[in-house]
Amino acid sequence: MKAGINASLASLDAEVLARKVLGWDRTRFITERHEPATSSFLLNFEHVVARRVRREPISYITGAREFWGIDFEVTPDVLIPRPETELIIEEALERIDDSRPVIIDVGTGSGCIAVVLAREVPGASVVATDVSSSALDVARRNAARHGVADRVRFVETSFLDGIDDAANLIVSNPPYVPSVSAPGLTPEVRDYEPGVALYGGEDGLESLRLVVQASLPRLVPGGWLIMEFGCGQDDQVAKLVPEYPGLTLEKIRHDLQDIPRTAVIRKSA
Repeated sequence: MKAGINASLASLDAEVLARKVLGWDRTRFITERHEPATSSFLLNFEHVVARRVRREPISYITGAREFWGIDFEVTPDVLIPRPETELIIEEALERIDDSRPVIIDVGTGSGCIAVVLAREVPGASVVATDVSSSALDVARRNAARHGVADRVRFVETSFLDGIDDAANLIVSNPPYVPSVSAPGLTPEVRDYEPGVALYGGEDGLESLRLVVQASLPRLVPGGWLIMEFGCGQDDQVAKLVPEYPGLTLEKIRHDLQDIPRTAVIRKSA
């Protein structure tokens, strides 16, 4: 296509946008899609298609993205949740051995990690930080939408500044894209997603270092830090963690494409 979107993806995008305009679920769309289009539909559909042609991400056009099987509100103020970030949830749930754990989500964005963990661990007390007040507004709405607003405390701060809670578990999907890689990103990412949530300095490791450094004094003995990192950064992460005495890299989890993606780090007991 002229917009640079391949045909199979364009077809799927067209269906998603049509259902968004119509307000239909997929079952109704399949059943009634051959009905004559109204002028109102055509006008609104043309508008959202024009946005997609400009390579605006589907999730920003529809205002939603599924994560862990539930829908989250997303806006251009937050990073769009990715499937690989669910690895953080999987690893976290395997390691929570306290019925009332304290969990801190660093750089919460849409709140997807914090909200899911609050839902999955009803006794948990969750703190979610972000430097962006606009992102925190989105995260608060998502917490309310999924019934955990009373158990997630949102704090506007950089990383863990001012957070004194002793945490059993710290989770984070920090910015890790090297700033020098920006020109090679897809337009959907480079031109629309918030740079503050994407770029981790020239080498992409700046935010990873800060998360590890900030987590060490806040984790209880035996506590866990579970952190996402970028493609090809596993060797650097493996070298980074031992720089902080008391922390051990227990595991690096690979995603479904066998790309090293998630670091599981433990504080000495």
